[in-house]
Amino acid sequence: MRITEKVTDIDYNETKEFFKNRAGKFREDNPYSVTMYQDDNSALVEERNKKETEKLRPMLGLKEDSRVLDIACGIGRWADALPEEIEEYCGVDFSGELIEIANKRNTKEHFFFYEGAINEIEEVLKKNGKGQYNTILMMGILMYINDNDMILSLEQIERSCEEHAVICIREPIGITDRLTLKDFFSEELKDNYNAIYRTREELMKFFSPTLLEKGFSIREEGFLFEDALNNRKETSQYYFILER
Repeated sequence: MRITEKVTDIDYNETKEFFKNRAGKFREDNPYSVTMYQDDNSALVEERNKKETEKLRPMLGLKEDSRVLDIACGIGRWADALPEEIEEYCGVDFSGELIEIANKRNTKEHFFFYEGAINEIEEVLKKNGKGQYNTILMMGILMYINDNDMILSLEQIERSCEEHAVICIREPIGITDRLTLKDFFSEELKDNYNAIYRTREELMKFFSPTLLEKGFSIREEGFLFEDALNNRKETSQYYFILER
């Protein structure tokens, strides 16, 4: 179903099954398509990944003491884009199948991958002996979180940050209206798909009490891709760089 404007929950179990199926389609010659889709267009996947990392990575201000927490890390796409000479990278994803692939692909020292959901991030970090981080990556995760879990999840993100921290959020947004895909069969993906595309204004309502009122401010924001790389009519990739 395609549901516009109305607030509708998606089923996390369906999303988990979807990414289990995606992991089964992993290909060494087009690895990032697992989470960027476009299975039959590896050139577009490569170009989008290149444009995203080249544009956003300089905004992170990475240094030798950077401690990066990558939430919804998938198979480690952003881990591939980061220098090994940082203090630590921690990737977390609620798909055990994707984390298994990430661990097999990882060759960098001080880079770790763990299974866990965003609304349990504090528990995941504590369980694995991890502390706070000064760089947070959230690349396309909020679209899979229901409204009633957004505040809790973002509050945990804020508490997982050091006093000075940068948060990079890249999220597909509804250009004019909220759009929810619920048990929507995608011909492109050959599977049922569930996602929530919120407008920028809706996202700000969640950011305000959880991040902005806790000392973060939006340093930069904007649309990520030029028209040629955004092939959706109703949604577009948008980014926020928040800093405290």
